[in-house]
Amino acid sequence: MIEEQLDQKQQQNIMLLVETAVNNGVQRALHPRYEWMNNKQICQWLDISKTTLYKWRKLGLPYSSVEGMSVYNKAQVNEWLLAHGNK
Repeated sequence: MIEEQLDQKQQQNIMLLVETAVNNGVQRALHPRYEWMNNKQICQWLDISKTTLYKWRKLGLPYSSVEGMSVYNKAQVNEWLLAHGNK
């Protein structure tokens, strides 16, 4: 087995590398800049109607289109709202 071929220090180093990689992945996934929402989710989060959402999009609210579906990056929306004095 691999454990038998590696000494204890090597095993500890590998485990530390794996743990660090997993923790970094989890932190990135949980960070708002990686959080994406669809039309319904963004309206619920902002407590706005779809009409308001579409009006804000015309004013420059950032969004992306993925396979015909509009998605919104939470961090980008926050930045836009702060810059435009909205909610």
